[in-house]
Amino acid sequence: MRKSNTGLVAFAAAACVAASAQAAPLVYQPVNPNFGGSPLNGGFLLSQAAANNYNHLTNPNAPSLTGQSTQNTADLLRQALISALISQASNLAIQAILGPNGANSGTFSVAGEIISFTRVNGQIDITITDPNGSQTQVSVPVPQF
Repeated sequence: MRKSNTGLVAFAAAACVAASAQAAPLVYQPVNPNFGGSPLNGGFLLSQAAANNYNHLTNPNAPSLTGQSTQNTADLLRQALISALISQASNLAIQAILGPNGANSGTFSVAGEIISFTRVNGQIDITITDPNGSQTQVSVPVPQF
């Protein structure tokens, strides 16, 4: 009886194919024709740009991305400045209330807000009045240092 060697032949063929496969170095190929890409990509890129800009052509009141990012930057800057001012004002108020020469009562005015405080029976009563006349009252126990 003759043995079939088809399994051995298939294994040898697979080994030869696998041994001959080699990796080629990766080469960057730009897409945009302005940066060295294929000029055949120009029409596709132009149609994509037109599709992205379609909303601004049909709706002139639509916010542009450039204006939106400028507005966000201005908002972030405004918030950072307000935060720094509030931090500085609160440090001054804390020093006046709890510092080594802390007063028993006093009033501060910060950006139109009036902050008044009074020490009464081991607690500090703080009243914050906004420019509209609305008041917020907070009572805090006097810390023992």
